[in-house]
Amino acid sequence: MATSDRTPYQILGVSEDIDYVKLRGVYCEKIHDHLKKKISAINFRRICRAYETLSDFEKRDLYDAEKEWIFELPIDKYTSQQLAAEPDLIRDLKQRLRNANLTKLNAQDPVTGHTTLYTAARAGNLEAVKFLTEQGAEPDLSQRTKSTALHVASFYGHADVVRCLLESGANFEIKNGGNSTAEDESYNANVKKMFTELKQIAYVRAAANELDWFYQNGLTQHQDTEYFSQRQTLLHCASKKGYHDLVHWLVEQRQANIDLVDFNGNTALHLAAYGGHQKIIQYLLNCGCDSTVKNRWGTTAEEEGAMKHGNSITDIFKEIRERDMFEMARTGVDWWFYYYFDDSLKDTNDTTGISLLYYACRYGHFSVAKWLLEHGANVNIQMKTKPKSTPLHGAKYRGHYLIVELLLEYGADVNIKNDFGTTIFDEEISNDVDNISSNKIQEILLQYQSNLKSDKLIDVHVYENDGQDEEPIVKVKLGLRSKYSDLLAALSTVSDDQYPYFSIARRMLSFKEKEETTIISAVGGARYGFSKFIDTPIRLIGHKTLPDGHTKNQPIHQEPKLSLREFNKKLDSQGKTSTFSLKSPLNAKKTVQIGNLTFTFAEGSIKSDIEFKVIALATPDPETFDIPGCICLFKTEIDQPNSELSELPLVSIANGLEARFYTLAQPSTYWFSSHTRQTRLPMLQGIHAFVRHVDIIPNALTLPGDMFIAAALDQPLISRTNPVPCTCLVLRKQDSNMFPNIAYHGTNIKVIQFIVHDGLATPGTLTANGKRINPPSNHIARDVTAFHVKDFAAAIFLSPSVHYSSDPVYAIPFSHGDLQMIPILECSVKRNSYDTYPSTVRHYIEHPGDNMDAIEWRIKYPADIEINAILFITTNESISASKLARITKTS
Repeated sequence: MATSDRTPYQILGVSEDIDYVKLRGVYCEKIHDHLKKKISAINFRRICRAYETLSDFEKRDLYDAEKEWIFELPIDKYTSQQLAAEPDLIRDLKQRLRNANLTKLNAQDPVTGHTTLYTAARAGNLEAVKFLTEQGAEPDLSQRTKSTALHVASFYGHADVVRCLLESGANFEIKNGGNSTAEDESYNANVKKMFTELKQIAYVRAAANELDWFYQNGLTQHQDTEYFSQRQTLLHCASKKGYHDLVHWLVEQRQANIDLVDFNGNTALHLAAYGGHQKIIQYLLNCGCDSTVKNRWGTTAEEEGAMKHGNSITDIFKEIRERDMFEMARTGVDWWFYYYFDDSLKDTNDTTGISLLYYACRYGHFSVAKWLLEHGANVNIQMKTKPKSTPLHGAKYRGHYLIVELLLEYGADVNIKNDFGTTIFDEEISNDVDNISSNKIQEILLQYQSNLKSDKLIDVHVYENDGQDEEPIVKVKLGLRSKYSDLLAALSTVSDDQYPYFSIARRMLSFKEKEETTIISAVGGARYGFSKFIDTPIRLIGHKTLPDGHTKNQPIHQEPKLSLREFNKKLDSQGKTSTFSLKSPLNAKKTVQIGNLTFTFAEGSIKSDIEFKVIALATPDPETFDIPGCICLFKTEIDQPNSELSELPLVSIANGLEARFYTLAQPSTYWFSSHTRQTRLPMLQGIHAFVRHVDIIPNALTLPGDMFIAAALDQPLISRTNPVPCTCLVLRKQDSNMFPNIAYHGTNIKVIQFIVHDGLATPGTLTANGKRINPPSNHIARDVTAFHVKDFAAAIFLSPSVHYSSDPVYAIPFSHGDLQMIPILECSVKRNSYDTYPSTVRHYIEHPGDNMDAIEWRIKYPADIEINAILFITTNESISASKLARITKTS
């Protein structure tokens, strides 16, 4: 104990018989005087010590009896509540609590029940309140009299703190021991006005669980609007607070996006798990939310919940993971396969001998069947018991024509017979199937047979311009020599609509020499990114009239130069020749090994005897053949040109993990590959190659070796310090004359491969992966006027600020080893091709050099942009260390 020459009564300027209510009023006045700089920090410190003594019953009695009190206190002896009560000690408060766990952050005084947030709110210490809420302090904890931080901020007249707490999710409906809400205790009209203003905001109502208010008023803003500095949606708020009914309403009635992340990378599931709200966790999981998302600390929702609540949370996730995979396939629960399925089990059979793929096809679950096929499920897997049908048999019998088409696209063997002795052509269709579906299946099978005979190898899917549908309106097959007239003729057989113009990712296909230019050559010339490798299916947009701005989107590449005669001569002279014969009929599967190549012919696939010749060259010289990443080049020939196969053979290569199979699209000089048929030989006579593309980011981004600039293919990335420290993949050198202005674009690692091929594109554009580009659901929507511009979102947006482009609204983090990174495209832009606008990202924090009035560039035409490089910026140096720190904090 220490004594002072002034008593605590004298320091506060009150009489010794003052009651506690009036004492609190005096302290309130002193706080306001200090905030107005009328009282110095030193004097306010003495006031705080005096009030601590006189506001506590026991301390006041002790002082009155013995005249002893704590007059001075070293800073290192302060409690966190005492630090928060003095705004001038904000640095000390941050230093003490920055790495504190939540138990310490929300610790309450054993006598008063005050939390650190409570005393900060009482003192009007806005910076401390912001810091504490950002660190995870709970705003709704009540102290001894049941008042919360919001109550005390309101009572003491700190309107700015009231705003901050409401924006942080404080519940304004909570009543204290006097049966008063925080609004009831408003200090003055300014505080009252703040409540009135903030209560008009849906997020503040959600924080108070006012479902009836939502029933009566609905939503005036988009259901996925992000609010305030934490950028949380209404669903984030309801999930965090444990409001089960409100969560249901937002998801079921308002179609809230369940996978959006807040400023810290948390989904609604993260926040529900962190809060231990088991019913909400179960509900969100059963709605198919993505449980694999990691937040800024590298933790999933399950890990967040386990830190605080242990098995009560992890058991919920375990139950989801351990669900019967065959039941999931039978009932078409596609999201379960996305997030919980073990890919190694894709060809597993149940106790009755039926596979996952068969169940999905038999019961008509297209999305599950497609997912299984994309992840390598055996398209020809048969039932282990009678009738030993394939998925193709099951899909046809049940009339699922889209799945029949899908299975054929993935190379289903049409010659396999079940125990009834029927191939897919002989298989019946159930009487329960409607005539339209039945006829559609017959048409698909007839077209399949016709394509085999006509050497139509290239799948072309045509889509509507600027539509919403991600399914093509027409699918056709074309030959390698097919030209513009062949495309029109093929379309006329399946559609009455006329589409005389075509584009790929908004870039017009050019047929200036309509009788000479092949479809493959036109596509290769129109694509944004130059590569001699083309993946099929080719996805085109059909136009009934020339679109606006078509002159800006003309072809930009010349066809790769290659003398086919010289190429063949070099392959013939350098390759090793092998021959083999196959006799008809082929009554069993036949495998032929030639060097490191294996050819597999299906049972019944040969209709006449054939002599097969293969000329193969392992690891061809890159300079001689100019095929980046090629690990095997080979030619196939047959002596009898009229020989027929009902099913072409599969070809594989030893030690060819991750290698793609390509065929030279003669007479063009491009190489094509099939996404669905993968390593099935597309033609009996042709030149083929196994090509290993370059892993830029393993398991995340792979590109052909001719799409970027690097000193060596095995070292594609370089380090840079400008504009920020990062690793970088150089795509092209900047053309500073045509494209002098540098700007940036934050994106998602999952779509970079397609951006590199297609370029940056405007909303509504269909990309190479068959997905349409659309603005984020919580950003400015299509057809909305903003900044006096109609359909403001119908453009490409860049920023001269790499920091703005790195904002979580645009740049999506991904894991690379123990690093967490974001991908940013570095672009160059033509002069006078863009308009500038202020920030559309709420609560973006300005960085040095930012011009906030012109931080967004709106560019109407993709041709005005070139992508020079991909920057990979590290946002977390060690995910494992962050997880450990997070565990410590939440323990």
